[in-house]
Amino acid sequence: MQEKRKTIYDIAAELGVSIAAVSRAFDPSSKLSREKRDLILATAKKYGYTPNKMASRLSMNEIKIGVVNFSYIKVYYSEIIEGIKDAWNNLKDYKVDCDMRILQRGENTMEEALAVLDEFYANHYDGVIISGMYEDCVVTKVNKLVEAGIRVATLQYDLGNSKRHFSCLSNYNVIGEMAAQLCGMLLRDVKNRKTVMFTGNKVSPTHQTLIEAFCNGAKKYNVDIVDIYDTRDDPECAREMVIKAFGEYPDIAAIYASSANSVPICRYLEGIEHGKDIAFVASDVFPDLHPYIENGYIDATIYQEPYKMGYVAFDKLYHSLADNEVTRGIIMSTPRVVMSSNLYYYK
Repeated sequence: MQEKRKTIYDIAAELGVSIAAVSRAFDPSSKLSREKRDLILATAKKYGYTPNKMASRLSMNEIKIGVVNFSYIKVYYSEIIEGIKDAWNNLKDYKVDCDMRILQRGENTMEEALAVLDEFYANHYDGVIISGMYEDCVVTKVNKLVEAGIRVATLQYDLGNSKRHFSCLSNYNVIGEMAAQLCGMLLRDVKNRKTVMFTGNKVSPTHQTLIEAFCNGAKKYNVDIVDIYDTRDDPECAREMVIKAFGEYPDIAAIYASSANSVPICRYLEGIEHGKDIAFVASDVFPDLHPYIENGYIDATIYQEPYKMGYVAFDKLYHSLADNEVTRGIIMSTPRVVMSSNLYYYK
């Protein structure tokens, strides 16, 4: 059987360098240390690798990709943005530009977000990434972009009823069931299995899926969900909801927070005598959550890999434009359980 031919990605991965560095090694005028250039060229020769059509990008027109983010929780979407920025930085040698617009729900309006999409359309961008938008009015804009020949990728939400080319998101069905199983394991030897869920904005398809998956998982893993509270992705609302929950159910045994809006819940637990005795499964990993994981207020949190979602979305969209190979469907990130024992690797 013939061995698979090595690609620029294989060379970059083996040597621990960027694909841009591999490409630059074949250009004598590029800025690259002699040691690194020699190592790359020697490795390429060993595998019989020669520059592919990526190198021809240097003589072609610039690719323009527009990005609009319109989300609630900054600690979450900032990781998505960092992933996009890093993917863009690794591709800058291939004549690609990125126009990034970061809008905050609650501070900016939907009209402002839609106006950005209209601007991308008017300026004939080659590709567009839409993050954090799920409303029907967005579907209309997506279809308009695609019909004009602009390739569209969505992040956080699928927009499967639109003509979008592909989506990058977490497997929310798996995450919901993971949370239910974790709660079941934490309550294994406890008779009281009363559990409450604090969700993000219930109107979003993501949180609707998480609620359904958690409820289905609760039946499977013998978790007694007594109530679900909508924090509307707002810290003040989360603070009010956790007070309300413990007022209505003083003997809560477990909590699942399906949103990154969990710090107010942690602060409440920190202020009550038996706070560490309550099983708590949270979402995502960010600096404000670290001490609560380390100190035992959070038993486990489910990391959705937002950085990877952003990176993959930009990288895949670029290559579909540069190589004329259209990516379709949904690209799922892999949810991971983070606890105090492995938090170090996610800091």
